[in-house]
Amino acid sequence: MALNKKSPEVRFDGFSDKWKNEQLLHLGDFLKGNGYSKNDLKKSGHPIILYGRLYTNYNLLIEDIDTFVEPKDGSVYSEGGEVIIPSSGESAEDIIVASVIKNKHIIIGGDLNVIRPYEALNSQFVALSISNGGVYNELVKKAQGKSVVHIRNNDLQETFLPYPHISEQEKIANLFLGLDKLITKHQTQLTKLKNLKSAMLVKMFPQEGAKVPEIRFKGFSGEWELFPFKTLAKCRRGLTYSPSDTRNKGIKVLRSSNIDNDTFLEQDDDVYVKKEAINIDFIKEGDILITAANGSSRLVGKHAIVEVLKNKAVHGGFMLIAETNVPYFLNASMSSTWYSRFLKQNIAGGNGAIGNLKGNSLEEYLINIPKEDEQIKIGEYFKNLDSLISNQKEQLNKLQNIKKALLDKLFVN
Repeated sequence: MALNKKSPEVRFDGFSDKWKNEQLLHLGDFLKGNGYSKNDLKKSGHPIILYGRLYTNYNLLIEDIDTFVEPKDGSVYSEGGEVIIPSSGESAEDIIVASVIKNKHIIIGGDLNVIRPYEALNSQFVALSISNGGVYNELVKKAQGKSVVHIRNNDLQETFLPYPHISEQEKIANLFLGLDKLITKHQTQLTKLKNLKSAMLVKMFPQEGAKVPEIRFKGFSGEWELFPFKTLAKCRRGLTYSPSDTRNKGIKVLRSSNIDNDTFLEQDDDVYVKKEAINIDFIKEGDILITAANGSSRLVGKHAIVEVLKNKAVHGGFMLIAETNVPYFLNASMSSTWYSRFLKQNIAGGNGAIGNLKGNSLEEYLINIPKEDEQIKIGEYFKNLDSLISNQKEQLNKLQNIKKALLDKLFVN
């Protein structure tokens, strides 16, 4: 089905001509990758692209390749500029994704549809069009299968591609290549920060059987001591309420969905109850919110500091609050190995039962702690590190939202 719209919502300066709309059949040559599977991969050899690359390590423009094989007879080699699309996958939405091979003489593995666009088309523009908007929607409808979904070259050939003059295509392609580089840069930095945090959670807290951590701030010495968790925090269960108590506005009830890893989130779909239903203390900034019961036991024990609340809130009946004077130290401790051991030993449930964490079990569990001034120093370190991670996430989300908005506005949908 041809798309009726003649031009996108947003254009670069200097471009006003209506976009053409033709079947891909008339805009490029089509072929298939050939042979090879994961079992053929070697530590070194000839570079190859397998279809899984588009799912696990997607790039609009594939430049760096770290998979290699021993070449076989009948292999298909790139000429540079090929658009590749998986020919099978788990769902119609996942399978419609396209990348461009930048370099020549790269082996193209089996289960990949290959388009070599004619001179009227920019390869990156074609890949972007296939992966987004109207062309994507049309191809999703063509994808067939149940447990495995397939898209074939003839499906691609029948699809209509709206496109402008090659110079406008290049402008659009270069914009998104630049955006992707920025997004990759921020993703890499975020990964580095997360890896640093994971490493420091191991090194800055004593491991099982040890009395001191591997790394300490200058000026601190002496052994850490074992105390019950209640030495640092008091646990209390949340509010039990009925459906008749809920309101569109009122007192917010915090739930498991308000915790993302060890970060607190306020949600758009938060639950509210009438004031008269409240029979527990309101949450204070600095309290640690903990998932105490969940249908999936692996989600029990999630935790986060409630740093900022826009309105009054309580926690729900499937949650715990840990009240403490050292929230950042304690929250970091609860991301270290001692807390993992506690959860393995103390979560009831399994075989479909609701996982459950009891507040008194946590209060009595022994935790290794240093003097208060060292607790504060460690807490400040992880607070600052979490702030860096949060800022990096925010920047990444902004870039991804910008990309999504531009994909909607710069293409015919």
